[in-house]
Amino acid sequence: MSGTRLSDEPPSCFLSAADIGTRTLYQKGLRYVRELPSTASTWLEGRFSVGEIVGLLPILNEAGTIREVVDGVFSSGSIDRLLVVDDGSVDGTLDQLDSARRQFPQLDVEVRHNQKGLGSALLHGFREAVRRYAFDRLVVLDGDLSHDPATIPTLLAKPYDLVVGSRYIRGGRIENWGLPRRWISFAANLMARRLLGLNVQDITSGFRVYTKPLVETILANAACGGYEFQVETVWLASRQKYTIAEVPIAFVERRAGESKLATPEEAFKFARFVVTKAVYPRKRETKGLRSPGAGRSS
Repeated sequence: MSGTRLSDEPPSCFLSAADIGTRTLYQKGLRYVRELPSTASTWLEGRFSVGEIVGLLPILNEAGTIREVVDGVFSSGSIDRLLVVDDGSVDGTLDQLDSARRQFPQLDVEVRHNQKGLGSALLHGFREAVRRYAFDRLVVLDGDLSHDPATIPTLLAKPYDLVVGSRYIRGGRIENWGLPRRWISFAANLMARRLLGLNVQDITSGFRVYTKPLVETILANAACGGYEFQVETVWLASRQKYTIAEVPIAFVERRAGESKLATPEEAFKFARFVVTKAVYPRKRETKGLRSPGAGRSS
């Protein structure tokens, strides 16, 4: 398993549904930990309370995929509520969401009319999630089917403060990317790892699970509004000694619409953030309210 090691590591049987002889963990995330063997259950319940799991989708013009993503998220069996933050779609996405809400009353939609970038949308979603829901964990994924919603339970099975769906650890992969884009992504992750000293292979992945205390820490300290927000959140989690793990995923290039990230402006802001934090690291950040049992990196 890739990720920060813990001093209170659980029994090895906990990390595999096959080893513990039940599929419940993968089907329902952390809400049914009492069905695990007593040793694993005791360890897990000491770190996370049993509460809502909320999904977050930041989107813009995803009419071709959003309904399938929403269906997949709820079909995963792991999400209690789903919040969609739409940055003013004009392609019929909102019509698709209106239809989905008639089927899924657990779906909430926030519409912003001034597009401000991915980081801004995520911060808005974090803030709304804290305001609206009594959640323990927040699952973030894209609305273009590049992240498979069926993988959500696998990410939730890792009891860490930040779980990253990773393309760059053993078992992870990228589908339908050309060589230039692969090199750009590889170089961006290498740059961030080396300059910021981060022990995460896929720092730019957007498929993640956050605990509520980490969400609160991010809200208190994050300042980035673009794609570099993904790096900033990992950087904040690492500096504050939150536990981090990576889970291998298959990332599939979007089949409809256009990427909002691969632009020279976003590349510049990404590089500026990494270099700035490497040269001028900020003073110690404000901490979120950590749940009583949540662990720290060793």
